[in-house]
Amino acid sequence: MPDIIITTPDGAGIAAEMSPIVAQSRALTVTDTDSHAAALTAIKALKGAEKRIELYFEPSRQALDAAKKEVLKARDGLIAPLTEARYVVDYKAMMFEAEQQRIALEQERVLREQARKEEEDRIVAEAVFAESEGDTQAAEAILSAPVVIATVSVAPAVAEVAGVSTTTRWSAEVTDKMALIKYVAAHPEWASLLDANAPNLNRLAVSVKSALSIPGVKAVSTVSRTVRS
Repeated sequence: MPDIIITTPDGAGIAAEMSPIVAQSRALTVTDTDSHAAALTAIKALKGAEKRIELYFEPSRQALDAAKKEVLKARDGLIAPLTEARYVVDYKAMMFEAEQQRIALEQERVLREQARKEEEDRIVAEAVFAESEGDTQAAEAILSAPVVIATVSVAPAVAEVAGVSTTTRWSAEVTDKMALIKYVAAHPEWASLLDANAPNLNRLAVSVKSALSIPGVKAVSTVSRTVRS
């Protein structure tokens, strides 16, 4: 791109030329028809002076706009292939991350099922032992207690690079409104889930993420990338 030369107009010369009319206009007082006519004449002169200054600077302004367009065109021409390449590799990385997330969630599910089975087997063994000891009441209490398993979390096998971060935002999407209404009717404590714009559904999705399990509702995640150079 050739060198860009912009000629700066001589503002000092114009300022010196316009100073008298500015000073005279500021000093005017309007008290009668003659001074009123002088004020209107001054307004006309000031407007004409503004127009003269605009015309005086116009060639430089046009040259500056043209130069700006050239600079931006050169800049954007260099950035465009980089942006396109970044989008391509970002898509590939997102696809890999999504697959690793799917694998991690499946591993979590398997581990939860395994943990639940082990806990249920332990409860049954304790109940059988209590029954063998003749403590039927304790055996019944053991069997009726809720099954509690530890939280299972598996991190996706993805890389971490300083300055590059991924944010996942969760929200709830109502896929079957009648199913949700029936669920709330059977569980009045969840009446707030029917509020307009579903703020409580969205908060629930943010809290439990993919574990959201309400009839007629599904959790939706949106992934965005932030890069700091």
